[in-house]
Amino acid sequence: MRTLPLRPAPRLRALPALFATILAPAIADAQSATTGAPLVAAADRIFAPWNNTHGPGCAVGVARGTTTLLERGYGMADLNGNRPIIASTILESGSVAKQFTAAAVMLLVADGKVALEDDARKYLPELPSYGRTMTVRHLLTHTSGLRDWGSLVAWQGWPRNSRAYTQTDLLLLLTSQRTINYPVGDHYSYTNAGFILARTLVERVSGMDFETFSRLRIFEPLGLTHTSWRGDYRRVVPGLGQAYRRTAGGWQIEMPNESIIGPGGLWTTVGDWLTWNQHLTRKTLGSAVVDSMTRQMRLTSGLEIAYALGLTVGQYRGTKEIGHSGSTAGYSTYLARYPELGDLSVAVMCNAAGAPAASYVHAIVDALHPTLPRPSIMDTVALDIAAVLPWRGHYEDTRWHSISVLDTAGGVLRLSGTPVRARRDGSYQVGGQHVRLAAGSHTTPRSIRTVTSDGDSVVHVWRAAERWQPTNAELAALAGRYRSDELDITFSVRVRDGKLVVSPRHGVDDVLTPTVKDAFDGGDNAVWFTRGKGGKVTAMHFGASRVWDLVSVRVP
Repeated sequence: MRTLPLRPAPRLRALPALFATILAPAIADAQSATTGAPLVAAADRIFAPWNNTHGPGCAVGVARGTTTLLERGYGMADLNGNRPIIASTILESGSVAKQFTAAAVMLLVADGKVALEDDARKYLPELPSYGRTMTVRHLLTHTSGLRDWGSLVAWQGWPRNSRAYTQTDLLLLLTSQRTINYPVGDHYSYTNAGFILARTLVERVSGMDFETFSRLRIFEPLGLTHTSWRGDYRRVVPGLGQAYRRTAGGWQIEMPNESIIGPGGLWTTVGDWLTWNQHLTRKTLGSAVVDSMTRQMRLTSGLEIAYALGLTVGQYRGTKEIGHSGSTAGYSTYLARYPELGDLSVAVMCNAAGAPAASYVHAIVDALHPTLPRPSIMDTVALDIAAVLPWRGHYEDTRWHSISVLDTAGGVLRLSGTPVRARRDGSYQVGGQHVRLAAGSHTTPRSIRTVTSDGDSVVHVWRAAERWQPTNAELAALAGRYRSDELDITFSVRVRDGKLVVSPRHGVDDVLTPTVKDAFDGGDNAVWFTRGKGGKVTAMHFGASRVWDLVSVRVP
């Protein structure tokens, strides 16, 4: 029997009657756990902000080996129905689902029907050829270079949750992309596209629909009795918790109204997640399946990244962490296991957008293992602002072309608003990013090099000292019609009230903010224009973290 909430917090003396029905049987279970009351008290402290009856919240599960130490809920699963979150509340996984999709592919590998090094086009022949072979492994490790569908549909004027997208819709969209972000295997760039294609691969090879295959080969054999895919978002699921987003006017429902599964879309519970982790530890699905899922990917440069197959393999406070985060609509989740801490597993699922699920998991680990080493203190020195004055200005990153501003307003050096600290080795720290400045030469501009979390780096080149302030005539030169066959959209670009406006369809207007010459900030993306002979504008480009450069050609 799993532990459930023991008692309401002292400040909540008038709780729904449902709470009373779940308290008594949980007391014995919690007292029998080796961590017992201290773990319950730690969870109560960590999730205190959600422990009320007027907002959403989180479910948490903790296990060591095959022993469940805690399953508990905080906040409400349904604000309309006055239903609290309990341990058995079904919530959505977000991208934690990717490891289940990877497991489905690996089961076919174990069956001898698929090989990870196979060309993905063997199973997906409609996928264009992109020069290098794109393998099944590339699809599952975010190293394919494929563009993410979320940005693509947003640029079509129908962002996620504005339409009920289907697998067929996205297959057509993804296979219409004639270019990718980078040569296959060169970089890590998070994208849901590979896992969308993996779903179709599983269906074509197995001869079953993805939901049936998952149920027969994973969920039922492993006893994941509360787990299923959101293949039809309209399906009634007893015990499903609604998802919410906080607005100025209070909480509003923010559900994922789309039937896209594979990258996400798994309905489940923290208890089923703990069971899943136990099976991964015990390698119930087979050593070859599980070992492959945790084998980290290498880029063509030889750099080993943290991402494996639907899982990230890293470190937390000096101990190995195997996990994944998730975020879909108003759901926020994190599932991790720590093999060096007695096979500890921690699952957190929240139904509030932006809830820091990963931080909650780490806070539970801290409470159980307070003696783990703390991160070393960064060796910083006093910042010599005069020495970095030559670097002030606007910089364009060489991947998705966003503009960052390095300035010294108020006597504080900041990169896009984040204070810069000097490190003793001559480099700099900007938030969680390690940064180096390069002086450039007569042939190369000044640049900023930032190191990503996987050890790769991004170069930002100097573009201008000040923000571009275009005249109406300069904006008018950019106006016109721009065609993207990859999106099947013709954009209208016009000047309105001294601003450049891009419209993918009637009724949708994106107002752009100038950054540097011929470039703009489009909110969640960068927009820039390129010129041909004679300086005439020939194309409009979109760039974002998951779609680096989508080109629309100017048409009459």
